[in-house]
Amino acid sequence: MTRIFFLALTLLLLGSTPRKNINDKKYLNYLTAVQNRSTFNYFAVITVKNLNSGEVKEICTKGNFISGAIHIELNVGYDEIGDQKVLDFAKSKKDRCFEFKNEKALRNLSFFDYDSKLIDKIHTDYNIDKVAQYIDKDKEFVLRLQADEMKAFAHILFNKGYMTGENSCMGGFLEYVEMNKQD
Repeated sequence: MTRIFFLALTLLLLGSTPRKNINDKKYLNYLTAVQNRSTFNYFAVITVKNLNSGEVKEICTKGNFISGAIHIELNVGYDEIGDQKVLDFAKSKKDRCFEFKNEKALRNLSFFDYDSKLIDKIHTDYNIDKVAQYIDKDKEFVLRLQADEMKAFAHILFNKGYMTGENSCMGGFLEYVEMNKQD
């Protein structure tokens, strides 16, 4: 009987893998980005399918661009009712996968301009594991980058479970955001 208990406990612990935790963390970071109304914008990674061409891309963009694209695709206003429809739709996308047909919505996400090859370049140019260690240790990280490089860097960090953003008033700096910080 004791042996069955330990086997069940082991299976339970194995069932709550780091992969599940990272996916939950990415979903919560995504929701934070989409719900944000500040001039400091959070980045999120989503998968987008262009229904016109069938092309699928994983892209990183700011949360307000995601909600804007949803507004356009659903053809809803920016009033309280429209905002709630967009938020409900965004929340329903736990996998962060979207299908868009409206070209304007796709442009709002920079779908046509997003260069996935930059992610490989950032991996080559920067020691991402060292950056992650620095963030884990110091709970801070700021780096000045060009806009496209910033999105690629944010893309990598988001997929590792780190929330980043950029102040739209003082652009050019990618900043790590500690989501569980106690004030």
